[in-house]
Amino acid sequence: MPESLTVPSRRLNFSVNGLNLVAEASGPRDGIPVLALHGWLDNAASFTHLTPFLAGCHVVALDQRGHGLSSHAAQPYQIWDGVPDVIAVLDQLDWESAIVLGHSMGAAIATLCASAFPERVRALWLIEGLGPWTYADTEAPDLLRLATERLLALPKRRKPRYENFEDALRARINGGVVPLTEAAARPIVARGLNQTVDGWTWAADQHLTLPAQFRMDEVQVHAFLKRLTMPISLALGSTGIFSQCGGLADRRSLLPQIRVETFQGGHHLHLEGAERAIASWFLNSLESA
Repeated sequence: MPESLTVPSRRLNFSVNGLNLVAEASGPRDGIPVLALHGWLDNAASFTHLTPFLAGCHVVALDQRGHGLSSHAAQPYQIWDGVPDVIAVLDQLDWESAIVLGHSMGAAIATLCASAFPERVRALWLIEGLGPWTYADTEAPDLLRLATERLLALPKRRKPRYENFEDALRARINGGVVPLTEAAARPIVARGLNQTVDGWTWAADQHLTLPAQFRMDEVQVHAFLKRLTMPISLALGSTGIFSQCGGLADRRSLLPQIRVETFQGGHHLHLEGAERAIASWFLNSLESA
């Protein structure tokens, strides 16, 4: 990203249900309010490449609970945990309503929040996500058993340690669930590491690495989607993974107002060179609204 496009940020702190949630705010304070929600095991730095191109927007990029610089809940996380966090942050920002920008897990939380609290979300800008991941109802008992066994074994696990930042960066690039370029990984890793006496380790709560104890099913997700009436823009990567969630066409068919565009890149396309085009496309939705 050109140095001239670097946007200074201001650190914000929010107290939500006993947790301290940290965010980075950038752009004009009287600009269009945008709350940005990152993906699983990422953090607020996920939006550092995109934010400079969102001209006229006041973007607050949140480290969601358990991620980045925010507090750990120190217990299993569920996708719906993010909904009260979002509403509390909007309240503390004194934003009656805002655009909610979400990537992956953040897009799922944004979708749930917009459905339950439509008066607080003026538009959804989604990247590689449209509602939560699901599994078949018949798999629920076995998956609950697996999640329970992993939870009970967690105290015996030790976070990985790295001798230096570059080792951690390579581990994130090569060991992630989805492919990640160095350009995409670097800002996320820089915010997501803690230095200890014996090296570097991840700041994220270990509970985030556990399988979900429970997920919604597709019928429930459809019920949430049917309640959405605000403008929705969904950006997909040409080599992204969202289609593996299953039922993408079915979900889109429930939303006559949705705009969908595919950009060059993978699951983290907003960090891989498509950020200018994505931002322009998002901003165009305001002109046509």
